[in-house]
Amino acid sequence: MPWYKTGTVSVVQNSNAVIGAGTAFIANSRVGDAFRGPDGGWYEVTNIASDTAMSISPNYQGSTNVSGVYALAPMQGYVKDSADALRALVNQFGGVLAVLGETPTQTGVRQALNLATADGLPEGQTNKYATPATVRGITLTGLDLTVKTPVVSTDTILAALGKLQAGKAAAGANTDITELNGLTKAVTAAQGGVSAGYIEGLIPQWNSATSITVSPGTAYIPGAQKPLVAASPLTLSGLSLTANAWYYLYLYDNAGVTAVELVTTAPAAPYSGTARTKTANTSRRFICALKTGSSGLFAFLWMGDTIQFMETFSDPPFRVVLQAPASTPTTSDLSPAVPITTQIALTIATANAGASAYDMYFSTPERQPKVLQVASGATSSTRSALRLATSPTQQISRWVSGGSLTLDVYGYGNDR
Repeated sequence: MPWYKTGTVSVVQNSNAVIGAGTAFIANSRVGDAFRGPDGGWYEVTNIASDTAMSISPNYQGSTNVSGVYALAPMQGYVKDSADALRALVNQFGGVLAVLGETPTQTGVRQALNLATADGLPEGQTNKYATPATVRGITLTGLDLTVKTPVVSTDTILAALGKLQAGKAAAGANTDITELNGLTKAVTAAQGGVSAGYIEGLIPQWNSATSITVSPGTAYIPGAQKPLVAASPLTLSGLSLTANAWYYLYLYDNAGVTAVELVTTAPAAPYSGTARTKTANTSRRFICALKTGSSGLFAFLWMGDTIQFMETFSDPPFRVVLQAPASTPTTSDLSPAVPITTQIALTIATANAGASAYDMYFSTPERQPKVLQVASGATSSTRSALRLATSPTQQISRWVSGGSLTLDVYGYGNDR
């Protein structure tokens, strides 16, 4: 504790009175403290009457000084309190500290308590301790390998081991695994599963202008991250459809039941290869696009990678160009007969009257005047079946070297 030196004191030779100026004796000293006077001598504080008055012993020996410097040094009182507190601490905890040893580290304390290893602990079930050798030597008496039910929190370790062993997949061909239904995570293609764009079967068949049937099949559903199986045909009937519109067929899981829907909501951009889902709904996997006329669905025929209309091609919306004589690249829109899900148009190009044989050229607005396809040596009424590439918006560019042409769409690509 620092010595107290604030203010000044007035002392008189041979007097025991000390009068302070600017002092606070009561809070900063106590009887028994040492008083160093202005003369440099040491005296004992015998009484503290106020913040500005105290008595000393012996009487002041130096010359009288009315404004001298001084110091108060804590002595007997503070030292005794500290000693008493230390003695009480030793009496209370000394024995405990002795048990903990003399090395002030975690390792030292453990060694003092014989806990550096498990050697200091008794072994046995009651003490929850066994050596590695004891653990390895415990037999699995009572192990039951016939129960294959899931492990639950109330099982003993022995019961849990038996369940796990009984329910494990066999090695080799895993002939005990009969199916993988109910998986919460898809098996990837690298693991022997299917790819994200997988689709098989699910072939639509036209029944009538208001009904279609989809054959059994399987398709990967991105939203569920696993394949969805249609084990039997799925039929939509009694459809009430808007005339002259594109409809899109989707496969989905309807609360655990495989189902299809036919709606006007177009698919989103492909997520894997040409595979698509319904816009803003990855639980619906796109199957195909179908067109309606004034009476409902146009008749169609599934042809693998294309869908062909079974209608009169000279009628709308199939006839997209009529006797066009354009000799320079001219854009034609095929979207009334080609959906946004493909850039392939199945067409029949008919050469109209011309003075002599001529050529019919086809490209896309982005690539013209570069020719992507040509029907050469056309004469009047010559018909050519052409599989034309379109732009992303289902447009083509066409021109002729003479005469004119008529273009009918009889089908479109089935990208899915």
